[in-house]
Amino acid sequence: MKGVLFDLDETLIDRRRSLDRYARALRGAYRGRFAEDEFVAHFHRLDGAGRVPRRQFFAEIARELFDDATADAIEAHFYTHAWRAPLLHDGMAAILRDVRARGWRSGIITNGGVVAQSAKIDNSGLRESVDGAVISDAFGAKKPDPAIFLNLIDTLGIDPAQSWFVGDDPTADVWGAKQVGLRACWIERHAAWPDELPRCYDARVTDAGQLRAVLFG
Repeated sequence: MKGVLFDLDETLIDRRRSLDRYARALRGAYRGRFAEDEFVAHFHRLDGAGRVPRRQFFAEIARELFDDATADAIEAHFYTHAWRAPLLHDGMAAILRDVRARGWRSGIITNGGVVAQSAKIDNSGLRESVDGAVISDAFGAKKPDPAIFLNLIDTLGIDPAQSWFVGDDPTADVWGAKQVGLRACWIERHAAWPDELPRCYDARVTDAGQLRAVLFG
């Protein structure tokens, strides 16, 4: 069975654009210190593309961007509102439909917390568009650990040699997928390729149109 597995953030979900919108709403809710565009820029810096530990992130947001908001208040607001309607990258929903129309299996493997990642998958419509999803905090291991890839490969019954993994993170997604025999497509969004990592991808794309040619061409 052929398959296409996807990373979530900045592969399917346009995380940065979704958080642009959320940061503007957060500023209005708690009267942020800066003008709107400056506030959004500070928000992204403190977020660190999601790699900053969340408790640290909420504490720094409260301290640096507001006069009287607490970290607990910011955390509650974030988990209530940030992922109510996450945005997909252009063209990715159509690719998922075409994967299914060809009879291939599809799935999502994402690193992160259960609450936020589940909200993204559910509220974007992705849950109904794929055949399975694995979240690292629920599974107990995260990419690039081979176990998390093999779990979904086995669940979906796909042949890694005939299947793709598509992701934006060179190490977690591309290198991780190659360790279990998947074809790896690097979708180049915001992450640079690290100098110390061999360029091990089978394909490199920057948008859904190029990805479509790789998968279906």
